[in-house]
Amino acid sequence: MSYVEGVAQPSPPGGVLKILGSGNNIRAEQTPRVNVPQSVDGERRETVGARLNLGAVVALGAFGAIVFLVAIITTIVILVRRWLDHCIVTEAARKTVRNVKVDYDVYWSDHLPLVMECDLDKVEIVCDSVTSRNEGVVWGEREAAQVELYQAICHSKLKLLDFPAELTSCADRLCSESNHKLVLDNMHSYIVNTLTEAAKKSSKKTQGKHCSQRQVAGWNRYVAHAHRDARDKFQIWVSANRPKMGPVYRDMCEARKLFKSKLKWCQDRQEQIKSDILASNRTAKDFKAFWKNTNKFNKKPGVPVSVGGESDRKAIADNFSRLFAVSPLLSSNVSEVGDAETVMGECSLRFTASEVDKIIKDMQRGKSPGHDGLSIEHLKYAGVHLPRVLAMFFTLCMRHTYLPQQLTSLVVIPLVKNKTGDLSDMGNYRPISLATVLAKVLDSLITVQLCKHIKIHDAQFGFRPGLSTESAILCVKQAVKYYKDRNTPIYACFLDLSKAFDLVVYDILWDKLQKTNLPRECVALLKYWYNSQTDEKSTKMR
Repeated sequence: MSYVEGVAQPSPPGGVLKILGSGNNIRAEQTPRVNVPQSVDGERRETVGARLNLGAVVALGAFGAIVFLVAIITTIVILVRRWLDHCIVTEAARKTVRNVKVDYDVYWSDHLPLVMECDLDKVEIVCDSVTSRNEGVVWGEREAAQVELYQAICHSKLKLLDFPAELTSCADRLCSESNHKLVLDNMHSYIVNTLTEAAKKSSKKTQGKHCSQRQVAGWNRYVAHAHRDARDKFQIWVSANRPKMGPVYRDMCEARKLFKSKLKWCQDRQEQIKSDILASNRTAKDFKAFWKNTNKFNKKPGVPVSVGGESDRKAIADNFSRLFAVSPLLSSNVSEVGDAETVMGECSLRFTASEVDKIIKDMQRGKSPGHDGLSIEHLKYAGVHLPRVLAMFFTLCMRHTYLPQQLTSLVVIPLVKNKTGDLSDMGNYRPISLATVLAKVLDSLITVQLCKHIKIHDAQFGFRPGLSTESAILCVKQAVKYYKDRNTPIYACFLDLSKAFDLVVYDILWDKLQKTNLPRECVALLKYWYNSQTDEKSTKMR
């Protein structure tokens, strides 16, 4: 019997067994030699087969390892995106959140998006009302033609302002007539309105502002010309009915490509360009441009959603007003300093136009304006009549121990202490007061009188011309060096008084001034100024 593919067949004659598919003839009585090598070709075939089987096992194992690794990574991604996808908000912004949920129907990303619903009605954009009402008044950058126009308008109006006829009887003596205060109010309003109207008429009309766009340092130097060329080529391409080929299309594409490459180059080198601009300003000793660019390059903190738990700007201003309020300390053991009702008699103190003109020329430019938007530039370019008018006005105010309310009004602005801290915390702000420029001129005139009659200690370095904290540091270093060279122990005690100016007892201050040779009417005006000073609320934060 023989077996072919599992089917038994009869054995052929001669007892020879032939297996189909094999080249060997095996007798029926002979046991096949399975483990005996047959030939070299057969050995090679068996070796190759073993190698193929081993390669399949290795490939299968590698594939299994890859599948296992992918499974582990997928599990990790699922777990990670469950606890990494989150949103961090401030305590103030938390009050506006209505609902937070995860969108599980997204398959194009390995992250599940977090959906947050906020009540935007509770969020009010905090803006500054002072800047808006003074649009066109703030000096800013003005060309020579604008300055000439401003000076001409001021000259034509200020020359008409003469000594009020109602005040001729109190030109050289102190007066307490209440109706004269209205004359001084009108006089102040005329001066301020003249400067304001002249500033508006001479200002350049701007067609919209792009403050929301991110400024690119070096734009004018590296990108502006390519941007203009790209816009021109684009307009030509549009006027040619937007062709898809041809020289016009190629010129438009090349110009746009050049613009984008220059913009990308400029964006990648922002820090280096900023440093080069500041270095060039410093080398050219153009300190105005240096500080202007420094302030422009510095990142400003964003406006918080709310401050002190309030998002309404009026409520924020009220909170700051209560926080920054200072109650004057009073003392009963002082002599009474008279006001306009008690200080009567002759008055010898008179301000001159030359004194006012010198003070205006010496005052630093570029300072923030007060509530009226006027700065020192408005006084400097107002013409030759302004010093005469201001000297007359300030002298009459001294005669009546009175200052108009608009002159003494201040704008208190919260200033951020730590820009990286919590901007919604009211404790992270300190106040700065912006006085009107006319009040600053009067303050300088009174300071001149104080320096004439008051002896200031040599160890005082603050609030003195030509001295600063650097002078104090130099004195300390010299003293330390002196004793150190002589092997003498050195002990130092540094005192930092918190809110030192808030602790001043003004009654004692007036009493000390009264005991000096300072004119009595000057002390009375200072007392009136401090008692009648008002603050305008502002939510503009710096």
